[in-house]
Amino acid sequence: MDLDTRIALVARTWTPTQQLHPGNVAWHGSGCDGAPPADVTLAGDGWFAELWQEKDSTQIWGHFSPDLSSAERDIAFDRIRAHAPRGSISVVTGAPMADTLRAAGAQEVDRPFFLLQHRDLGRLPSRAPAAGYTIVTAEEAGEAARVDAHRRAWAPARIKELLGLPVTGDEPLSGFTLDRYRTMKAVSIYRPELDLVVLAPDGGPAAFALGWLDDRSRSVLFEPVGTSPGHARRGLAQAVCVAVLSRARELGAVQAVVGPRGDDAYPAPRRLYGALGFVTLARTRTLAWRA
Repeated sequence: MDLDTRIALVARTWTPTQQLHPGNVAWHGSGCDGAPPADVTLAGDGWFAELWQEKDSTQIWGHFSPDLSSAERDIAFDRIRAHAPRGSISVVTGAPMADTLRAAGAQEVDRPFFLLQHRDLGRLPSRAPAAGYTIVTAEEAGEAARVDAHRRAWAPARIKELLGLPVTGDEPLSGFTLDRYRTMKAVSIYRPELDLVVLAPDGGPAAFALGWLDDRSRSVLFEPVGTSPGHARRGLAQAVCVAVLSRARELGAVQAVVGPRGDDAYPAPRRLYGALGFVTLARTRTLAWRA
């Protein structure tokens, strides 16, 4: 199942409480989210799953259309379990696949979870960038500046700081490269109008936000958003997010969604989107099973 087919499958059934938005699939499928290639990829009529096999268990990521019958969900899980006698998967509370997993003996485990947050685009907040900063498209900023903005905001050491973990100085550099960025831009639903960069007074990249527009549901997803450490706490992320929402509305969007972590270990994104008027509709839980 190629990337465009996956995007279309997710778009066909999307609602604000569905775990994956077409934009999630596009971002992940471009290879830009930092995940290594899956060890096993499975697909069936109405679903797909990627499996990463670890020493004692297997991590699964995928989509199971909510209109699958109970028998079809059983078949999908049987295929997954044939490759993963011990495994875990994140699902939305109340999703049909969650019922299938629990009926097969899967149990909830304590893992970081994510929120499904939503807002309409009828009336947007006013968030101008701080004095001296400007918001431009990635095309105007240039590819090098756009890549640099992401690498600074999502450097492994930066993520450790946000999580309150010790920084050793031996952390690797970000894996986001110019080649990966160009691969992402080639994805069918990428819109350059929704790929924005905040430039600092000196012309360097300070923050960025990328929106993914699904024309079918007229919804836009943020994935990803980031601020360079040297420009944090100046409201830049809020300003660039509002700019993406405004442009998405001009392109026909009527609603926006985002999926930040919801646990207290990583509260910053949740605070950002709450300040922009997003409300939580659902959350994910991790279910695990043994042979």
